[in-house]
Amino acid sequence: MTKLNKSLEKELDGVFHAYLLFSNSSRELIKQAKKFAGLIAFDDESIDNHPDIKIVESDNLRTLGVEDIRTVITQDNLSPIEGRYKVVIFPPLKSLTEEASNALLKTIEEPSKTSVFLILSTGNFWSHSRDDSNNMILSTIKSRCRAIFVDTDKDIQFNYSNEDFIDFLDLEIFDEKQSFKKVLDVLTIQKKELSNLIHSFSLINECKKVIDGLDDDVSLTLNSLIVRCLEYLTNSIIIQQNMSREMYEFAVKVEIAMADISSGMRPQVVLSNLSLEVS
Repeated sequence: MTKLNKSLEKELDGVFHAYLLFSNSSRELIKQAKKFAGLIAFDDESIDNHPDIKIVESDNLRTLGVEDIRTVITQDNLSPIEGRYKVVIFPPLKSLTEEASNALLKTIEEPSKTSVFLILSTGNFWSHSRDDSNNMILSTIKSRCRAIFVDTDKDIQFNYSNEDFIDFLDLEIFDEKQSFKKVLDVLTIQKKELSNLIHSFSLINECKKVIDGLDDDVSLTLNSLIVRCLEYLTNSIIIQQNMSREMYEFAVKVEIAMADISSGMRPQVVLSNLSLEVS
């Protein structure tokens, strides 16, 4: 059973009105936030499904808008029903729009004595998650919150096992684990044959199959999955002790391709151009 992080445990002696909780794992961060919320409101970490513990939701897959914030502040009310506090949790996979951030900022600037806000954030790249997470939050909100980095024991090996890859993707996927097998097979071939990027088109097709097989509530797009796959590939190359110059240059080009895909370019076009560069 997951224990409450020691940094959060210390906060129970003097609860602040707003927290920024950072981590390299969204799954672990949500678990920790729920335990922390249960202890804040009820002295019971097992209580996480209660009206006094509100996880902010939105119809948008990747963002929380100003109306989502207003709903929490006005319609849901910030006064607790049974607990000491009303704890509001902002999940890490949905970023705040500028309007939403400003609406939240006004509430944090004049904090209620009976409400606590937990704003969760995880970085795009596991190795720099502390910095990446921090940069996604407006400085005006940061200055009014207590920031805590929630360490996890997640250790990515880059050994191309299904479990390792799932941990890297940081997704709650169980029955669908086998569907990543072919994706990993393609990545393994790609790593061995750096000059033959025709396998990357197989990667696109396999990623499409994975996306089609996921539940609708999993906020993962084709572009984001391909980027994460390529990131796994490049990290597995970079951590090698005897990395050749050819492998390093390949990794750099793939990093550039990842940035292009993340900016919205079609993976087919990006990988086609990459194939021409390394052929």
